[in-house]
Amino acid sequence: MKKLVAFLAGLLLLGMTGMGIYFAGGIFDAGRNNNVFPFFFQPNSLSTQRPGVPQTPEYMGDAQFMDLLVRKFITEYFYAAPDVENIAQRTKPGSILYRMSSTPVFDEWVVNEAKNILELAQNKAMRTAHVIDSIFKPNGSQYWVVNYELKTWERPNDFNVTPTITRGTMYMDIHYEMGMRTDVDIETLHEYLEDGGDPAAIFNFSIVQIIQG
Repeated sequence: MKKLVAFLAGLLLLGMTGMGIYFAGGIFDAGRNNNVFPFFFQPNSLSTQRPGVPQTPEYMGDAQFMDLLVRKFITEYFYAAPDVENIAQRTKPGSILYRMSSTPVFDEWVVNEAKNILELAQNKAMRTAHVIDSIFKPNGSQYWVVNYELKTWERPNDFNVTPTITRGTMYMDIHYEMGMRTDVDIETLHEYLEDGGDPAAIFNFSIVQIIQG
């Protein structure tokens, strides 16, 4: 009889313990008010790895598509990675900046800004660049106004140092026509993309002249 009472008491105690854990857990979760918000992340630059169907230039329109190409150009023109080989590759003919620029623009970049980038790379610094406003073309002018911002982390592996922020303006003479380049065979363009070439280089886009503001 005593063993039966002890067994039933043990079951009752076990049940009460389980209920206590259940209610305690419910109170704990309610206090934290946890919510789950789903987000889609782009795994890489390949369209096959993105959710949804890529937008076409025709769907986006001339203005928005050219704006994206200008933003790409600004990034390539100014960004710095803590890797000397990175800037060495970018200064070679055939680089993405070379393909998006006229010969005078690219040569001027090699002589001036590329040297600044090389110095940053040698010092293991990092710099990002992006357009901060919508680009626009004043009435009667041949130049587009492009405002940009640079953030430079001058000391590597030191998260206590805030980046140096600078802003500037470029006045760009831009050649742009909707569609892919027609001066290159379509098969050559396909091979370029298949080999991992940057898609920004296959469009009828080129920076003809730059005036620094």
